[in-house]
Amino acid sequence: MARGSRTMQKLKLSALYSFALCAKGSTEDQSKIGTAGFSRVVYANDPDRHEAEGFRYPRNEVSTTKYSLVTFLPKSLFEQFRRVANFYFLVSGALTLTKLAPYSAVSALLPLFFVITATMVKEGVEDWRRKQQDHELNNRIVKVHRGNGSFEETKWKYIKIGDVIKVEKDNFFPADLILLSSNYPDGICYVETMNLDGETNLKIKQALEVTLDLQEDASFGNLKPIIKCEDPNANLYSFVGIVEWKGMQHPLSPQQLLLRDSKLRNTDYIYGAVIFTGHDTKVMQNATEPPSKRSKIEKKMDKIIYVLMFCLLAIATLGSVFFGIWTKDDLKNGKAKRWYLRPDDSTVFYDPKRPALASFFHLLTALMLYNYFIPISLYISIEMVKILQALFINRDIEMYHEESDKPTHARTSNLNEELGQVDTILSDKTGTLTCNMMEFIKCSIAGTAYGQSVTEVEKAMALRKGVLLDDEIEPGGHKEKQIDESPHVKGFSLKDPRIMDGNWIHEPNKDVIRDFFRLLAICHTCIPEVDETDKVSYEAESPDEAAFVIAARELGFEFYKRAQTSIVIRERDPNQHVVDYQYRKYQLLNVLEFSSSRKRMSVIVKEPEGKILLFSKGADSVMFRRLAPAGKKFEEETKRHINEYSDSGLRTLVLAYRVLDQEEYEKFAAKFNTAKISGSADRDEKIEEAADSIEQDLLLLGATAVEDKLQKGVPECIDKLAHAGIKIWVLTGDKMETAINIGFACSLLRQGMTQIIITLEAPDIIALEKNGDKYSIAKASKQSVMDQIEDGIKQVPTSSQSSTESFALIIDGKSLTYALEDDVKFKFLDLALNCASVICCRSSPKQKALVTRLVKHSNKVTLAIGDGANDVGMLQEADIGVGISGVEGMQAVMASDIAIAQFRFLERLLLVHGHWCYRRISVMICYFFYKNVTFGVTIFLYEAFASFSGKPAYNDWFLSLYNVFFTSLPVIALGVFDQDVSSRLCLQYPELYQEGVQNVLFSWRRILGWMLNGVINAVLIFFFCTTALKDQAFRQDGQVAGLDALGAVMYTCVVWVVNCQMALSVNYFTIIQHIFIWGSIAVWYLFLLAYGAVDPKYSTTAYMVFIEQLAPSLSYWLVTLLVVLATLIPYFCYAAIQIRFFPMFHNKIQWKRYLGKAEDPEVARQLSSRQQSSSHPRMVGISVRRDGKAMEVDKGN
Repeated sequence: MARGSRTMQKLKLSALYSFALCAKGSTEDQSKIGTAGFSRVVYANDPDRHEAEGFRYPRNEVSTTKYSLVTFLPKSLFEQFRRVANFYFLVSGALTLTKLAPYSAVSALLPLFFVITATMVKEGVEDWRRKQQDHELNNRIVKVHRGNGSFEETKWKYIKIGDVIKVEKDNFFPADLILLSSNYPDGICYVETMNLDGETNLKIKQALEVTLDLQEDASFGNLKPIIKCEDPNANLYSFVGIVEWKGMQHPLSPQQLLLRDSKLRNTDYIYGAVIFTGHDTKVMQNATEPPSKRSKIEKKMDKIIYVLMFCLLAIATLGSVFFGIWTKDDLKNGKAKRWYLRPDDSTVFYDPKRPALASFFHLLTALMLYNYFIPISLYISIEMVKILQALFINRDIEMYHEESDKPTHARTSNLNEELGQVDTILSDKTGTLTCNMMEFIKCSIAGTAYGQSVTEVEKAMALRKGVLLDDEIEPGGHKEKQIDESPHVKGFSLKDPRIMDGNWIHEPNKDVIRDFFRLLAICHTCIPEVDETDKVSYEAESPDEAAFVIAARELGFEFYKRAQTSIVIRERDPNQHVVDYQYRKYQLLNVLEFSSSRKRMSVIVKEPEGKILLFSKGADSVMFRRLAPAGKKFEEETKRHINEYSDSGLRTLVLAYRVLDQEEYEKFAAKFNTAKISGSADRDEKIEEAADSIEQDLLLLGATAVEDKLQKGVPECIDKLAHAGIKIWVLTGDKMETAINIGFACSLLRQGMTQIIITLEAPDIIALEKNGDKYSIAKASKQSVMDQIEDGIKQVPTSSQSSTESFALIIDGKSLTYALEDDVKFKFLDLALNCASVICCRSSPKQKALVTRLVKHSNKVTLAIGDGANDVGMLQEADIGVGISGVEGMQAVMASDIAIAQFRFLERLLLVHGHWCYRRISVMICYFFYKNVTFGVTIFLYEAFASFSGKPAYNDWFLSLYNVFFTSLPVIALGVFDQDVSSRLCLQYPELYQEGVQNVLFSWRRILGWMLNGVINAVLIFFFCTTALKDQAFRQDGQVAGLDALGAVMYTCVVWVVNCQMALSVNYFTIIQHIFIWGSIAVWYLFLLAYGAVDPKYSTTAYMVFIEQLAPSLSYWLVTLLVVLATLIPYFCYAAIQIRFFPMFHNKIQWKRYLGKAEDPEVARQLSSRQQSSSHPRMVGISVRRDGKAMEVDKGN
């Protein structure tokens, strides 16, 4: 065998893919062409003609940005002022331009400008990144025909409708194309559609026969076909069109359509004509804006702002009423009571003759004055904190998957705190709980079971039955210890000395074993690629296919080469101690591909010896009935092994073959070719009938069993999440038996758990499906599902009832259809919520999304996790969507909020980062409102003290910079760095997570408690300051404190109190927090010095106030010290009493940590068990299964 031909050879597909492609012929109604929705006309190879003909087609440049240079300012401003707080500050700022303002307009508008600008810059940076991604995409290079057979490199964005382009191997298609030809003689090409549907298996496309001879660049010099087709639409799987060329019309189908963002694989090059560009392409038609998700805390924050605005309006109205009353009584008998307001010289504002109007104007003044109740920097601070939190999540080395080189990636930071409140996880199975990397682990050949490895499900089943299963013991009694350890081969885990290393030659049925592995090496559509070291790798349509050819290779039957209508197998001689290969070349006559309706695949080959063989593999449901009477020798044993494999969670296929004589094959080939060229409507049925006629009278060889293994750490992760009180639902497309077995392997199900199974496999329903009409079937099926749900509800105790018995709900897809109908779904939800585990089998992608939407009705936070395109709806519907960056493409990741590489990382993501983020954001928001209530109430009290004159207690810039400089940085540091317990203790005490689920840190009671603390602090600050400074000498010359001094003293106390309150609230100090807390206080004094030195025209009441009045006065320093201490004592006492007598769970852990006992396993177990008994018992997980087993052993003793 010459080694110079190790690369893939061109395939003559007229024979090889005759069934696969011809069965997919155009079945669409071409008569629609030219009607509404089917009006596109493309002049291929003549792109400039479209404009002359009056067609206006879009450019190929795409944009996914939110803004443009023109729209950024108006759209961004609109987005900012949609927020009620920002709009309020805008209106308030506008009012400061009038004479009603109690402070200067600049001091009010500058902070708003700063906050809005910072937010807009953030939006602009994010949009600029999207623009850079678009720029990279639009400037990719492809070869475009520019006349006379010359192809020039052109950027994607310059491609036009009608251009003929040449795409080379491993490049993406820049637009939607009609395939004209490829380097293969039959015009086929291999396409990877991972970016479209998440599938990694390769699709085969084929050009029309009329364009197959366009093999060279020069062939396109005078090419002028006209393509007429459907208008742009989002349907990826249908296409209607015709090609007019040389006076003939040729129908087009999806088989000729190459979609933008698909990749050309295993094909050197293709030529194609552009029919859809830019946003008209199907992938862009499918692009939708991801749903806007807001966390429950953020929604509640809006309600708090409304509450504060109502309070603000209430106190402003109250003050205006009193002001109106006092203004009316200002002039009595010609004497002015409030002479300092000069009511006798007032035009409007203090005119006793118009008290109602004066009261209204005062209301506007008060609304401006009291707007400091609303924290202007709240939104921007939270956004900054969430971005930094997401950065820490992305860089957590504990959630980095080294094997795939994929870190965790928080694709949005809006939902960080929601990670700490998840009540229900809805998980896909394949690729999420399992690896979606198939391992050939067992097989049954000639009625003998081979394979001694123990699967994860078998281990779980052994525990379930109370059997102590040694991992090294196989049910047949063989020991794995007898097997030599060898490096693991990806895709192959079969361990059995009877057939390994050529030992199969000594087995009684060695001929059957040989044919079994020859079938695995031949019956497939894999493509081999041989490297320089003569090592073969495979491109397969599915992981199962790859596992089969790898297994055949490892056992001595290596699929080595595909060449024109032939396959070469390199067989290892089992009798030779030195590796010696024999090359066997099989002529490949036909491939009858697998389909969901056929459930089998066959190939017809001619051996080197001249014998014609049909090799077939498929589902047991279709294969056993195709066996010849003489081929059923091992049927019973094989069926028994298949059932055992299915119970072990393995995927099975039956293998069989038959020998064809020349006459029989020629008869089939004639029948098949006649059907293939038939133009009748039943053409596909005739092709199916021809294939079916040859796949009869088979001889059974055996069955394969491949394992989709659980991902590393899945059972342990589920156990931790169950400890945390999180419920886990599995939504899978697998059949019920497989899903149940995986449930046991994951410890979602366990022995002793009552299974409530809702299914429509009852005999009466099956009989009705055979005989009844659709209406009767639907009515009976729905009634059956309702009855089963009612029976389940009667069995399961409600959440208010205590019970040690646990329940699992298992429902199939057919039943789920009726369970999700409007009049049934809430009963189904009630049943499901009271079960410890829920498994939905045979679920469609739409059903997954509908179940997720239904669970959200429980007003609990839902998290959906999946890895495939079929999980996208579920991820977008859930409160949080987590995508697994696995082997099923990036569709799920692109639709997710957070991407992780392995399911086990969910443990740290939720229990550590989720808990921290929830706690930080909750405390941060509460503190924000506390500090603003403290500040705002002092302003209100001074207003009341000054008979609601509208004069603020503080200087204009004191007011403006309170939220921006003197109190904002410490709260940001808390939001980023604070930890109530370490990450290690978060994982050791997963019950701590329930603080977020129950929302104990952001309940209305806690929010109002913080606000009440702010009111108390403000009252103490105001009355202590005014009492201490009233009627007493303040300055050295004996002068009393004026408004400027009083305001500065009160402001100093407020800055000290709110920052010290922050210090008391912090659990985990870092150097940054120390700098921010004490630095904010220091910045206040530095500002007072600097601002006081400014010309009094600008500094007004703050001019030299610190140097001349405050600093020299001993009473200033004493008042500050005593007021701060007196103000903080109430909170300190409350906190001490709460921690000592009414501790929360994190307080208990902190106390144990202080005593040095937090990491003691026995202390942890006792503390956790008490916490669980006070909330709700755990029903699933490894530890529950282990505890249950221990109790059984204790009872036995």
